[in-house]
Amino acid sequence: MAEVPRELLAKLPRTFVPALNEQMRNRHLLFPAEQRTLDAQLDWLARLPDATLRELFDPLKQIEARMNLPRWELNTERLSITDTGILVRSPYYPQWRARVAQIFEQIDAGVRSRQKTTPVNRLVLCVLPAGLPLPSAPIWPRLENQGRWVALDEPFAAMLETFAGKLVGRPHRADVEPVERTWALEYNSRLTDWKDCAPACVLSFQALGPIRREFLLRLNAIHKDLHSADAAFDDLRRMDFHKLESGAVGQEERIREFVRNLFLSGNGSMLFGNSFVQWGASEVIRRVQPQTLLCSFGIRPKLKPFSSVVLFEDQNRANPVADEPDPQGSLVDIVLLAEYVYLSASQHATYAGRTVFLFAVPEWSRVMMVAPQGFPLPAAGRLAAADLAATATRWLA
Repeated sequence: MAEVPRELLAKLPRTFVPALNEQMRNRHLLFPAEQRTLDAQLDWLARLPDATLRELFDPLKQIEARMNLPRWELNTERLSITDTGILVRSPYYPQWRARVAQIFEQIDAGVRSRQKTTPVNRLVLCVLPAGLPLPSAPIWPRLENQGRWVALDEPFAAMLETFAGKLVGRPHRADVEPVERTWALEYNSRLTDWKDCAPACVLSFQALGPIRREFLLRLNAIHKDLHSADAAFDDLRRMDFHKLESGAVGQEERIREFVRNLFLSGNGSMLFGNSFVQWGASEVIRRVQPQTLLCSFGIRPKLKPFSSVVLFEDQNRANPVADEPDPQGSLVDIVLLAEYVYLSASQHATYAGRTVFLFAVPEWSRVMMVAPQGFPLPAAGRLAAADLAATATRWLA
């Protein structure tokens, strides 16, 4: 659907119109999965009888009528920070949010009842950094209850490139577009610098340093009012960072805009490398839905007083004291963040019941696997990198 008919826009709740207009205006920046979802939702709504449409939306419209919202027109293109503030400060906001969730549950259920799609098997790999003070107790007790440890014939660090190369170079599926095949998010730039990973979309916290620092510099110019915040975020939305881009970010406009939105969405992704990996993975799962996702965490430096804890600031700029690695703090962070990646994927309809999860420690000659029923588990014994990769690629094919 190239555009939303004005007749349908006029029937939607007021709060839906600006966000929908923005999505349609930037449709070329959406990934294939997002475009398919948006088109299917709009097509389903357009086919509903007026009486059914009123039954779906009238309860939300009644809540909106009590919320003293801005007077948005049918051509309003987005919600500003000021508009969003009015919405979330309303005493009716919890009711509004609950009703919106119910509406989209009904829309998605309606779409699923009409669609006939072939399920796609998927794989998610989380790799810890070397040098962590690993405990003798289970690292992920909840996950280990659902999975099993698979023995390897060498430490995982020695087979990472071989394994990743086989995944990236696996045969193409006709029903998976190139941008949906393999994504990787990493703290450092090991995969970014590795030429065999070029077909994958690899985003590195380290390699994106120039872009992050420019964003932080501009965010630090925000004054303590919503108008200034709106102006700063508009500036960042328009900022051309072609000269600062590197790696996969330069491949196409969608990926550049993904990085922009990732940084503007918060969650520490501009300041903390492991937060970048985890939050980036969650956004990739939500928006791109790649068949294969690799997450490589790193050892962060100790936090410095009066730096990035309290400011939108690069802590090396705010505090010139040399960085000091924090393996213990990194371990605590990464164990939780890797589990968050698992939860993000396992709770997404596209991944649930179709995804093999691998959790690897570089120094260990074993990898933890959480696999769905029907996955051909490797035979007993120690697996070589090629055997593990062959099992994974057969599953993905």
